[in-house]
Amino acid sequence: MTLRRRLQIFVAFFAATVIAAAVWERYVYLRARAEISDTVAQDIRLDEVADQLSLALSVSIFVSLLLLVLAWIYLERWVLAPLDEMRTELRMVASGTIHQVIEVANPPEIQLAAADAESMRQNLVNQIDLARAAWQGLEQNAPLVASMRKALSPTLIETEKFGLDVAGQTLPASGAIAGDWWDVIRTPHGTALAMVDVTGHGPEAGVVGLQIKAIMTAALSAGFTPSDVMERVSAGLSDVDALLATAVILEIPIDISKPTKWVNAGHPAGYWIDANHLITTLNPTGPMLGGFGGEWHSQEIFFSAGDRIVLVSDGLLETQDENGDEFGTQGLVTSVVTGERTGDSAELTNLIVSTARQDSVTWNRDDVSVVVITRRLGE
Repeated sequence: MTLRRRLQIFVAFFAATVIAAAVWERYVYLRARAEISDTVAQDIRLDEVADQLSLALSVSIFVSLLLLVLAWIYLERWVLAPLDEMRTELRMVASGTIHQVIEVANPPEIQLAAADAESMRQNLVNQIDLARAAWQGLEQNAPLVASMRKALSPTLIETEKFGLDVAGQTLPASGAIAGDWWDVIRTPHGTALAMVDVTGHGPEAGVVGLQIKAIMTAALSAGFTPSDVMERVSAGLSDVDALLATAVILEIPIDISKPTKWVNAGHPAGYWIDANHLITTLNPTGPMLGGFGGEWHSQEIFFSAGDRIVLVSDGLLETQDENGDEFGTQGLVTSVVTGERTGDSAELTNLIVSTARQDSVTWNRDDVSVVVITRRLGE
């Protein structure tokens, strides 16, 4: 028997009990009044008290039934309906729509249960992606794939000691190798976050990505400015004719009072969300990287405690639903605003990827990268 059916039976039984009790009280009252009228002389004040008692009984019956109706409406709206919503989304996931986000607005208890279910769904999707990438990687020569993938993966330095919470995902369009990569690099003055998107995907894009990563890592570690790093990368790609790349570099000093420098080489705009929830775009400050030179101007922001920066590749922004509508900057900003309540960077990263992937029919058309960096309070 379902919970709704049990509650319906309970409400019906309770209503019947209230009505029966009210009828019995009314019957006893009328009988008592009839007996009193036979033995006591007519008294106006006694009649008034009797009428008040009768009115009180009627009002109590009405209030009891009204509260019963309101209780049922409350249960239906705040318990049963959210449960039905979560059950529908779970059944969609179970039927194969694994990118359906499981989310319930209210009440908080059911919202927490839905959040746990969503976390489980995200883990399942990640495992499926890993299995698919491993299978396709076998077709791309497994030992080489494993080495390239490891080299393109983030180095995972301990950013927490610098007051930074960094999380990101890179999802290859096919196989296990992506042309996209991101990393956190130690610099003489703090840390740098770099994101690169090489045109195309697969092994060829991965080789170019490795070349760019080697140049960027060495230059940033040596203390070169983000603008100088872009120039060095462009010079290093002078012998690569077919592929271009976009990139973003953030240089974040340890001293929170000093500005964060950033350069954007033709990459989709990043988003800086300050502690007051004001969103500022980090637009391109120079051309794409391709070995033909150019100028990349450095910009500055004050990346304070409680602020966040979100970077994504065009593979996420250009993914389309069945109507041909792109996820775009509007979808990204909506996800960022929705995710402001999330506790850490990893949660917001998962939310952005899940939201973009939920309705996408072109997800595996291009590599996808998402990175979120948060400056912790009190750091």
